[in-house]
Amino acid sequence: MLRYSLKVYKGLYFKVAFLLSWMVTVFKFKLNGVQFQYDFKARGIPIVNVNLNGSFKIGKKFKFHSGKLYNMIGRQQPCYFIVGKNAELTIGDNVGISCLALVCHRRISIEDNVRIGGGVVIYDTDFHSLDSIERTGQGDSLTENVKTAPVAIREGSFIGAHSIILKGVSIGKNSIVGAGSVVSRSIPDGEIWAGNPAKLIRKII
Repeated sequence: MLRYSLKVYKGLYFKVAFLLSWMVTVFKFKLNGVQFQYDFKARGIPIVNVNLNGSFKIGKKFKFHSGKLYNMIGRQQPCYFIVGKNAELTIGDNVGISCLALVCHRRISIEDNVRIGGGVVIYDTDFHSLDSIERTGQGDSLTENVKTAPVAIREGSFIGAHSIILKGVSIGKNSIVGAGSVVSRSIPDGEIWAGNPAKLIRKII
């Protein structure tokens, strides 16, 4: 009886939590100038930081898990949507993500029907100069020669949990990235890649 009561209580708690998550996320999206549809589903509250000269667009039927209470596979974190100056982050229709970080300093595009597993990070920037003097300098020298390159996640692809997608990478249509992979070069359509660095496992029949 006690166990049943706890399950009922838990169900009610999450219904309220989902509604509050949605409301707070709407506020954060509006505060950051995000273009979005109201049909999204929020499971937790994301971190959203869009530069005044940045752009963040989200398509229809967006779904995300954010934080320690949702999709509990370990290494829980909030979703991070970070968009820098003159950068463009675009998420298509029917995209589902979980506890990931999107850090966009140039352009990241995620097309329709993509699924991205828990703890994935996608970066279109090196963050730091490759030159040690610049990297340890002061002021503008810390960022002026940092390399960036667009990232594209094509329609229907799937990125497994805890993977890292680096700058300049394109994940092909319907392709799969195995869990824990580090992807530093582009993946063609219809292939499975995994490992560190990620390499071809096989083609999808």
